[in-house]
Amino acid sequence: MKTEGILLLGTAVAFLLSWLVQPPFRSLGFLTGIVDHPGYRRSHSEPVPRTGGMAIFISFFMALYVMDDLVLGDPLPWRWLATLGGAGLAILALGVGDDRFHIHAEKKLYGQLVVIMALMLAGQRLQAVTLPLLGTVDLGGWSWPVTMFWFLGFINSMNLIDGLDGLASGIGVLACIAYAAVAAAAGDLFSLLFSGTLGGAIFAFLYWNVSRRKIFLGDSGSMWLGLVLGGLGLHLQQQGSVPLTVLLAPMVVPIWDTATTILRRVRHRTSLFEADDYHLHHRLVRLGFSPATTVYMLLLVTAGSLLFALSGHLRQAWLGLPALAFWLAPGLVWSLHRHRGESGVRLDFYSELQFALGLGSGSVLPQPRRAGEVARIINLQDERERLHRARAAAAGGSDRDEKPAAGETEGVVFTPATRFRK
Repeated sequence: MKTEGILLLGTAVAFLLSWLVQPPFRSLGFLTGIVDHPGYRRSHSEPVPRTGGMAIFISFFMALYVMDDLVLGDPLPWRWLATLGGAGLAILALGVGDDRFHIHAEKKLYGQLVVIMALMLAGQRLQAVTLPLLGTVDLGGWSWPVTMFWFLGFINSMNLIDGLDGLASGIGVLACIAYAAVAAAAGDLFSLLFSGTLGGAIFAFLYWNVSRRKIFLGDSGSMWLGLVLGGLGLHLQQQGSVPLTVLLAPMVVPIWDTATTILRRVRHRTSLFEADDYHLHHRLVRLGFSPATTVYMLLLVTAGSLLFALSGHLRQAWLGLPALAFWLAPGLVWSLHRHRGESGVRLDFYSELQFALGLGSGSVLPQPRRAGEVARIINLQDERERLHRARAAAAGGSDRDEKPAAGETEGVVFTPATRFRK
């Protein structure tokens, strides 16, 4: 079978498997209590399962096995896949623990470091990097810390950017397209199939993520997605001299968000591990953009960035034209947004841009919630408290003495100051 046929078939198989297993894993989330409750950092008003990442993990490896057993003539490098799969399973388990029991971010970081160290000991290290103007640079002993920050950056940037429906998964799909183009140019059939199957599995999840029967990646899915994209980028670098700018281009939005988040918390002297609602997508929503519009704008910026990077790597200068259009489109949307007076705050364009990019020293007041939305959240909280009292009464206990379970108390509380807190 030709390369194009293998790519399309692998993508289709992964898409179909992921499409089929998402609903059962959604039910599994409800059964096990791995759900995301509404809160001040959440845009949904009802509990949503956080098990989409597990479904992608299963369907991705099942698709590779099917392709290896029924289609491919040469076997896949299962030793490398087993190494990445074992590390992925460990990071997935860490994320599931966080999704269910809310592990502290610092302890989660220690778990990530253990997984990354195991990967490096198994030989997954950046031995050399290709930089613009400098060419290929041998890292020598620096390969250990550089690889550690490489994986930490991919894992945590994808985890932090996963705040709106379709954002992290959309970036994942675009990254797979970019890596598939790089693999095709290098003649690397395995990396091409790897990118296609991963992209197909994520794309199927994307439908369920934005549908009425909603399901989230969860910390397990976003961290695993970051790990596997980092592993694929590292593999492409090992197979050929791929510029670092090309490998990081699809991650420009998550990397920018992570960098500005660290700078903001250092500047405000708050803990690096303390969650807040001032990420890049949060700031755009505060400026009056709808969540869907925010996702489209950030995905357009991502698409433009990877097209600019690929135009030089593939020596296809014409790619710069659609790349420029993708970058200008968010500016046009922003201009129309200001012209219609839809912004929730009164600022000049420069101040809005500075705030959105996370470069300002101040902050914009959060956009007030609509009365109907407030009422729905209060009603949801009351309903959960009534459910707890009913359970306590059925168990023969007292609802005054017993505290709700950890999964039931996670949510929002309406205080006299009209603030929403966890």
